[in-house]
Amino acid sequence: MGEITEACRTFVVNDPNLTVYEVLRLLRILEGETTIGGITCKMTVSSVMAALGFLYYKGMLRVDRERLTVKLTSKVEWDVKSLVELEIRGAVYALSRAEALRDALKKRDMEIIYEFSQLPINYDSLMRKFAFMQSFQDVDGKEIIFVGDDDFLSVTCSLLGRPKRVVVVDLDERLLEGIRELSDKYGLEIETYKHNFIYPLPDELQGSFDTFCTDSPHCLGGILLFVSRGVSALKRGTETAGYFVFQTVNEPLLMTFETRQKLLKLITNEMNGVIYGMLPASIKYITPRNEDEKLMEVFLEATKRPSLEEYYRHVEETLKPSSKFIEFYPEFSMETSMITRVVFREPKPLIEGEYNKKAEEKYGPIYSWAIIEQHIAKEK
Repeated sequence: MGEITEACRTFVVNDPNLTVYEVLRLLRILEGETTIGGITCKMTVSSVMAALGFLYYKGMLRVDRERLTVKLTSKVEWDVKSLVELEIRGAVYALSRAEALRDALKKRDMEIIYEFSQLPINYDSLMRKFAFMQSFQDVDGKEIIFVGDDDFLSVTCSLLGRPKRVVVVDLDERLLEGIRELSDKYGLEIETYKHNFIYPLPDELQGSFDTFCTDSPHCLGGILLFVSRGVSALKRGTETAGYFVFQTVNEPLLMTFETRQKLLKLITNEMNGVIYGMLPASIKYITPRNEDEKLMEVFLEATKRPSLEEYYRHVEETLKPSSKFIEFYPEFSMETSMITRVVFREPKPLIEGEYNKKAEEKYGPIYSWAIIEQHIAKEK
């Protein structure tokens, strides 16, 4: 492990998460076949590419160009005494409506809209998120609003739980149509609203729900806006709950320690929320095939170089930042995100009116890609 780590540090000098522990996580994943985009660890994209290059040039990595996958050529000899369980595994369900759930997962398989920062979570994350909500009794018998739902979590909760009412609000009509079709097919009675969250929720949705759930763009402005809209929909004078997702690894553009500190303070101090549960390393997003293809293209082209040093140089030159390459901006961590549960009794949305220029100056852009574009423009 140490040899790989030290070799990678020669080429990636600014990743604090390039450690033996994270390399061990990477090797465990590579024991099974995976796309590069499917790798989960705290290291940056550049560090992961460096480690893959090291393994490839040492003859330890098998590459399937058709399937866009990589895998170790042989099993790693693990020291059981020092082996740490590195993953939180979701419960295994015997689903009576498994076919309906598979149908729902197929229905959400649509081309993502980058401008909306869409990126659905994988099946394990979907199950984990539902189980986390259900463990706090926030699904059965509850009125739930989903502030955006490219994951189709509304359908999952309706199929596997017994909610009293489910409402989905989203800007993407394709997504809402898919949810309506599934709702009609399986008798789920899910209500849908097309709405731009820049503006407050419709009056009929204000103060009406027991639970809200959102997976917003992973930046301060996006999280605060989506959570505020969810908070505005909660009932007053009774205990209610909200769920949101954010990254736990410091990233220089989107989620530094100070940004995370500010986010949680605003939710607790200004919105009257109490953090009542967190599930770390629980959410992994499905990598769009075009991004997996781009990563594999960079990797395969780099492996044509005669030496590891030239491989690293090619990766560094070609893996340039791009606001369209959302999941794999070179300096972003490949770690999973965390589900957070917040409890309210007298909820107060931080952002009540339109998210205008004044709000953006105070909290930043709503979408992650906008922050990346601003950064690229400054570098130029």
